[in-house]
Amino acid sequence: MKKLILFEPQEQANGLKRYRLFMLFCAALLAGIVCGSFSSRGADAGMLQSLDVIFRTNYALRSDCGIISTFISSFSSGTIFMLVIFLLGISLWGWLLCLPAAFFKGYGYGLSAGFIYGAYGMKGIFYNLLVILPGMFISSAVIAAASLYSFRNSINSVMFLFRSPIKDDPQAQFRAYAVTMLKLMLLCAASSLADMLCALCFSWMFSF
Repeated sequence: MKKLILFEPQEQANGLKRYRLFMLFCAALLAGIVCGSFSSRGADAGMLQSLDVIFRTNYALRSDCGIISTFISSFSSGTIFMLVIFLLGISLWGWLLCLPAAFFKGYGYGLSAGFIYGAYGMKGIFYNLLVILPGMFISSAVIAAASLYSFRNSINSVMFLFRSPIKDDPQAQFRAYAVTMLKLMLLCAASSLADMLCALCFSWMFSF
């Protein structure tokens, strides 16, 4: 028991060190949520509608859409983000933009949530908790993880230029990267399914 107690802090420190990069990308996403919330003060329904394709911000005005339309809209937004992040990962300069990608994902959510809170009060808060948040939580975690993998792959691509001889197989690395991103895309589809189910179960309770 004494041995376990002695080594427990070190194990916790190693665990934090292992996930500190992921925590950094989550922090960037959280910063985007905060900035989006403040920016929502100057937003209106027309602005949210124009940004809806990329950020899927206009939740309030989409509450009367069918469940299939909700899934397609959510998955399309996630696919755009995942495609951009994937391309950043195979670019030598992509690592510079991986962190901003996570930030802008959070910014879109903060913008929509802030607008709904300001426009509809408590009704907007409950709408966010019941309809928006479950799917957005999964989607945000997926985007943060995808941005991290993209960052690492881009950094590894840069390192290949300075390694002599090259010990790793670039093709094997790309295959592993592509498979990982494909798995994350499936999780992105799961977040869209959560959006669809939450809209089916709870959106009838709200009218905007």
